[in-house]
Formats: sequence, C-alpha cells, structure tokens
Amino acid sequence: MIGVDDTRYKRYSSLDEDGICRVGEKLNDQSIVINREVPAEDRDLQFLLQARGTSSHVNPSLLSPTSYKSHPCMYKAPTSSVVDRVLLTANETDQFLVKVMLRQCRRPEIGDKFASRHGQKGVCGAIISQEDMPFSNAGVCPDVIMNPHGFPSRMTVGKIIELVAGKAAVCTGRQAYGTAFGEGRESADRTIDASQELVAHGFSYVGKDVLNSGTSGAPLKAFIFMGPVFYQKLKHMVMDKMHARARGPRAQFLAV
Repeated sequence: MIGVDDTRYKRYSSLDEDGICRVGEKLNDQSIVINREVPAEDRDLQFLLQARGTSSHVNPSLLSPTSYKSHPCMYKAPTSSVVDRVLLTANETDQFLVKVMLRQCRRPEIGDKFASRHGQKGVCGAIISQEDMPFSNAGVCPDVIMNPHGFPSRMTVGKIIELVAGKAAVCTGRQAYGTAFGEGRESADRTIDASQELVAHGFSYVGKDVLNSGTSGAPLKAFIFMGPVFYQKLKHMVMDKMHARARGPRAQFLAV
C-alpha cells in the first residue's frame, strides 16, 4: 500500500480540486503546476483530411478522441517558488488558458543588476562583509559603493540632488523632494538650502564625508560623496542567465 508521504503524491500536493495549483503554495523541482490531459490519438490525420476536403468520407468515430493520457505541466527550477497569481482566461479562438505567476525571494548575488531612479544602472561586482566596508567617524557604513565615473557621462543631476536633499532631510527628520525640475516653482528642495542644513548639522557643504578603511582602519585619501539614495533591483539576474555545458558545438577561428 502506498502512503501519502510517497514522492509521487508530493508532486501533486499543491493542486486543488480543479487540478490547478493554489495561490500561496510552495513549488519545488518537478512539482505539478497544472494536472492536464491530452488526447491519446494523433489528430494530425484529421487536419490533413480536412485540408484535402475528404473528411466527409471518413467515419467521425475514428477521428474523435476516445481516450486521454496524462500530460501534467511541471515546475522545473533548482530553487523553489511560491504561486503568486492564477488566471483563468481564453484566447482569441476561445481556447481555455491557465496562466500561473510565480514569485521568488532572492538574495543579491554577484552578477545581479541594480539601478537608481535616474538611470544609473550597474551590475554587482563584489559582496563584501560588513566589517570590511568603509565607515565614517559616526559609524555610518554605506550599503552600495558606486563608481563615480558614471556621473560625467550620464549627467544624472537628479541623483546628486536626491543625495544632498535626502541627507539634509534625514538630519531634520522630514520628507525631501529631490528633483531637478521643481526648484523654479518652489515645489522641490533647493540644493543651496539643503547644503546649508548639512553645514548646520556638522556635515560638509557638498555632502562629502571622510571615511575610514574597513580593513586597515586608516582614513581614505579621498573624500567620499555619500548619502541616502533609493536603489532598485532589476529583473536581469544571473540566476536566470547562467548556463553551462560540458560539450557541444565549437567555433574554430583561423589566426592569420
């Protein structure tokens, strides 16, 4: 007698009475998402006869499906996912469709793509421990270190205003509006006022700080432009793009 804990039954544990996965269920590798069935007969003969116009001379009982075979839709991935949404709809030919949206909680890793709200995108090149990160005299440690050479080429002035205005707003405990298009209408924070607030709270006028090395503890030779900036994780992640193979076709290049 086969028990409920058998692996063959665990694959179907996320399905409901309709044979479709429930919202909120956890899917592992080889789990069944949709328990569907397909006709066992080959329907290509019917389409071929209809194209030739000879389907009226064929017994309809020979063309209609009499049995179905199981052909479930499986989830194939090295990591588990959670069912976020299930949509039951139809296409333009009134064929029944089932769309399942999955979600995963992923930690940032090397190769993932991040971007600010001003188009400053980049790929994570290194993940450093907290004790090895640079820190200020107040003990503030940055979360993301960006190459400053991206500012002259992209000319993202709004990100600079966001950093200065956000840093001043943190000191006073208010909400800042860091945009480069509202200073003339006085609907956004001005950089001059934000800089004066930084000076009043003991910071540099331009928002730069003196940081110490996390490995040696010695002060860095350059001033670091540091402040709060919103960053978002993009969908281009290395987990979805990393592929490897042992053997396969290779291209031969001729060196002249």
